[in-house]
Amino acid sequence: MRIKFWGVRGSIPTPERRNSRYGGNTACIEVRLANDTLIILDCGSGLRSLGRSLTREFRDSAIHAHVFLTHFHWDHIQGAPFCAPFYKAGNEFSFYSMRRGEQELKAAIEGQMIQPFFPVDMTMLRSTRHFYDLDYDPIGLNGAVIRSAPLFHPQGCAGYRVEADDAVFVLATDNEPGSSFHDRALRELAQGADVLVYDAQYTPEQLRGERKGWGHSSWLEGTRIAKECGVEHLILFHHDPDNDDVCVDGLVENARQEFPNTIGAAEGLEIGLPHAKMKDGYRGAASERRHDSRYRLELPIQIAWQAPSGERHEVRGVALDISRTGIYFVVPNSVPLGQSVELAMDLPDEITHCGELALRFNAALLRQEGNHRSFDHGIASRGVAARLKLLPADAHSQVA
Repeated sequence: MRIKFWGVRGSIPTPERRNSRYGGNTACIEVRLANDTLIILDCGSGLRSLGRSLTREFRDSAIHAHVFLTHFHWDHIQGAPFCAPFYKAGNEFSFYSMRRGEQELKAAIEGQMIQPFFPVDMTMLRSTRHFYDLDYDPIGLNGAVIRSAPLFHPQGCAGYRVEADDAVFVLATDNEPGSSFHDRALRELAQGADVLVYDAQYTPEQLRGERKGWGHSSWLEGTRIAKECGVEHLILFHHDPDNDDVCVDGLVENARQEFPNTIGAAEGLEIGLPHAKMKDGYRGAASERRHDSRYRLELPIQIAWQAPSGERHEVRGVALDISRTGIYFVVPNSVPLGQSVELAMDLPDEITHCGELALRFNAALLRQEGNHRSFDHGIASRGVAARLKLLPADAHSQVA
């Protein structure tokens, strides 16, 4: 089972630079089973990007997908009119919701396209669409078992549990703790999950104060559920639109004090189950707080350092991402950790748009992150994080 996050924000999309690391699109998660069954959980604004990805993947082949909606609030359905595969004949989508009625479900998806709210109407949707009203009994779906539970949220909400490929994935978004009935149902749903994705929009202090009754939860409640239910990994989800990357980092750090296997959901995060393997390059909320935006790239770099004997050493590596003050790169194991090295790289015109730019930095090595795939055949290598200080162009260089 492969999980990919396309939208992780709550309430309203927030396409702002301060949210660039976690993302600003509202709720949408892709679940792909080993037999290629495609399941989509919620249709927030992240559905637009998922739709574009599916169009590239399937090209002229038909897309068949099962779409489970937790509820009909805007941030969970607003991506539907912008999902390109819905407009293509031959594609087929089955929509499911809990105890809403087939017509209400159909109206929630297609009603966003009525005049005067949208320029084209639902007759432009050429795909075949089916609508199913579910109760809370488990259903079988191409080798998977889908279970659900009611969550405590204004106008109601459903949590989903996907059991397939020897793994269990649970989504429990838009839930406020405090109702004994719903608290018990949620804990039954989350029992023994490999991954629990949980609503952490508010802080515990907000839940006790001005946000009480708004239908959301906190990182603290998520850690309690994870510990009580034997969850392997907790992912904080439905980030508040006012919480920027640094704020979400802080919430994740607080949660890790209670439940170490916690991360914050971020757009582009991919997880392979049952072993909870994350796609290379995901940096989400790491153990350190990051105040700068990080940019993924893949560029050759030169690393130089001076040994205690005075002898100069030089190797090459590959930069994988960079920020204003830090870098993550792959380097041979021969590079010593715990001392400063010098890095040199050439940024191509494709990045600068003003010609090639040569840069040199002092890099204070912070940590290594285990063995890494070799970037050069036969050379053992590892991932390294470092803090950067730009060197002036006329400074003496250790790099030849």
